[in-house]
Amino acid sequence: MAVFNTYPKLESLTGEEVLVLADATGTRTVTATVSQVIEAPVTIEASGQFYSDKGAQIKRFADRLLVGVAAENPALSDRASSSQYDWLSETMAATSIGPWALQDAQCASVAQFGNSAFVAGSRTSDALSGASVLGFQPSTIGVASWGIADDTTNPTTTTAYAYYGEAWRMSGVDYQPTFGMELEAVNFGGLAVGQSTPYAPNVGGGVYGIQLGAGGGQTSGTSDAAAGLVFVSNPNSWQTGIVFGAQSLTGTDGKDTGYASAVSLSRNQAIEWHTPETVSGVAGANVGAFIRSTVTERSNGTRQEFTDNGILFSNIDGETLFSVSSIASPTNALQVQAGAGTQAAGLYVQEGTGGSGNLGLFPASGGELQITSPVTGVGGTMPTVADGGFLHININGSDYRIPLMGPTQVGG
Repeated sequence: MAVFNTYPKLESLTGEEVLVLADATGTRTVTATVSQVIEAPVTIEASGQFYSDKGAQIKRFADRLLVGVAAENPALSDRASSSQYDWLSETMAATSIGPWALQDAQCASVAQFGNSAFVAGSRTSDALSGASVLGFQPSTIGVASWGIADDTTNPTTTTAYAYYGEAWRMSGVDYQPTFGMELEAVNFGGLAVGQSTPYAPNVGGGVYGIQLGAGGGQTSGTSDAAAGLVFVSNPNSWQTGIVFGAQSLTGTDGKDTGYASAVSLSRNQAIEWHTPETVSGVAGANVGAFIRSTVTERSNGTRQEFTDNGILFSNIDGETLFSVSSIASPTNALQVQAGAGTQAAGLYVQEGTGGSGNLGLFPASGGELQITSPVTGVGGTMPTVADGGFLHININGSDYRIPLMGPTQVGG
């Protein structure tokens, strides 16, 4: 018989090995398989390796794993029967979509005390020092998730989500907000070296809240993605698409005279408004309007600002090109209208009840009112009758009349 603690060590276990155990008093022994024992919490020292062929201990659990409150779920094929045990399934069971979360979860963790249900972390310093163990230097990623769409049937009911999350606001919760996701950019390293621009979006040392990339770093076989950010109703709508807090951007608090860049676009990139038309079976494919810039150099640039009671158009340095100012009770509208057919392009004052039909032109002191026009009948005699009547004008506060001659009166 072998002496205690001199039995040969097994290199691997199947789980069916039988162990002889003693109770707490040491007076009674029982037997258990390894697979029964490992259901109890155990602590195993780290091997310092990552691959099994290098000595790492790999733990495998082929079926489902439920942790915390999720362990109270009986994990039955009947969704309704499984929904009465854990608080997440109970909460979801009261909704129109039902308790689907744990029904198809391979691994689930539901917190017991309102704490974090799952935490993941990874460090770049470990990525550097671990390269000798891994055989390569990894990217440091806290959580990695893939949703693979590989069902080629058409039509199909399958949809792939690499990440899906819901934030629920229950009835009566009116004090604190509820977030679907919060991503905090924490910068302990001071301001970034350089400036992030549309032509150089990532600078050294910069910290970014969200980066949306297309292609996953693949070198071939991929195509452009459809859109970077899409808002949909499901079935409810968003009251506002994007909100920038008054103090969220460097440069202004929304009350001072500062400036902050909320959206940065490169040359030729546009903001589009689509029409509701259906073209080739696609609703909204047509663009009805857009705003963009084709400016190639700053010195050629312009800017537009909405000021108190007006709109200001300036060059890029803020020198005014022209402005439009409002009045308290406008009853007339000044219209700039392009020519259509025989209609001239010009300035039109629309009539308004109780308003003024005047169109004022006010050159500065010493300035001229200049008009370029063809001249006919040079040297001709002025007719004594004005076929077209008289044009009324006011110059420096005095009324004048300009006779309007017909073409035949002045020789064509």
